[in-house]
Amino acid sequence: MSKKAWTIAKINLRTLRILWLPASTTALAMLISSVISAILMRTQIEVGSDISPINALWLMPVMVAIAIPAFSYRRVINLGGKRNSFFAGGIITYVVIAAIVSFFVTLFNFTIEPIFERSAYFDPNFLGGIVNLVEVFGWANRGFMVAFFQQFAFLVFFSAFVHTLAAAHSRWYGWVADVAIIAIISVFTPIPILRRSLVWFFNLILFHPNALVQIAGCLVLAAVVYGISKPILARKAL
Repeated sequence: MSKKAWTIAKINLRTLRILWLPASTTALAMLISSVISAILMRTQIEVGSDISPINALWLMPVMVAIAIPAFSYRRVINLGGKRNSFFAGGIITYVVIAAIVSFFVTLFNFTIEPIFERSAYFDPNFLGGIVNLVEVFGWANRGFMVAFFQQFAFLVFFSAFVHTLAAAHSRWYGWVADVAIIAIISVFTPIPILRRSLVWFFNLILFHPNALVQIAGCLVLAAVVYGISKPILARKAL
């Protein structure tokens, strides 16, 4: 990657902190609330399960992936930046954010959450605990490193998908894509043959029993989807 691409990535991270900071502060506030409850309440809650506050960090790549093609593109190009540098800088930004989010969410799942689950804050007779997306998708079953890379690969793909969709919204085909996605989910779900295709796709990106297949699948899809955004941005009005 060129120095210009890294420079643009740094600009993205710095100028868009107004978007990713709320996600991190929300996660921190929820964490503090859970800690206070676990320490001071001293009584078991009835349900015995709770949504992990760290899941709020998943908002970071989503919001940044919307803002980069919608706002940063025009700013970078008007300041003399090249489209190729912006394109490379964008994926660097998503990779960095995906790595940061994946690290903290996975670390929280393996270190802090077990402490909460063993505390008096949770009913020992309830087989619940803290709901973390790392566990929901089965990534935690393979250990810290595998869970980190599975989450990282998915977040890179999801960022690329949101990025491309947001870039397309400056044209009519962006709205057509929205309708098409809704139609695919609506039509594929009730029809058994088509539903199997939809299930296969979600199994590939989220639930695949082979971690390497899931990671490789997400990264390949991310490259393809992100590549589609390049000609879209090239036609984007400044």
